[in-house]
Amino acid sequence: MYLTKIQNNFVSHGKNTYFCAQKGMPKECFIGLGSNENTASNMISAQKDLLRFFPDIRFSSLLQTRPIGFCSPNPFFNMTAVCTTSLPLTGIRQLLKQIEMALGRKPEDKAHGIVKIDLDLLAYDGQILKPEDWERPYVQEGVNELSHKHASR
Repeated sequence: MYLTKIQNNFVSHGKNTYFCAQKGMPKECFIGLGSNENTASNMISAQKDLLRFFPDIRFSSLLQTRPIGFCSPNPFFNMTAVCTTSLPLTGIRQLLKQIEMALGRKPEDKAHGIVKIDLDLLAYDGQILKPEDWERPYVQEGVNELSHKHASR
């Protein structure tokens, strides 16, 4: 299943099409990406999918971290991304979940210590949506890196 670009406010996902109203001025978003299973392939696929929807997206460096909140023999690899969008908050959340599903994420996998891909909307239009995640050192490192890259342009 492949996701396609948003066209005329519709997003295609496999055989399903979803309406995503685009309203207002573009909003800045920070997205957390993580994986502990087939990491290279899953992270690259997620980046490609995100680029289709958010052409201005920028990604931080990849960082290895330990699992938080559950046991897994595999380390995590995480990065932070920043982009702008006119999609509403609910539209972005739905889109991120659709990308996760398209890349094979299943709710039952986490019980087995597997996270094929995790895409979290951390901040939207200046509002921190996941404060606990936002404060994690690897997220802050990614945010700082992206802010520095933007300032040096």
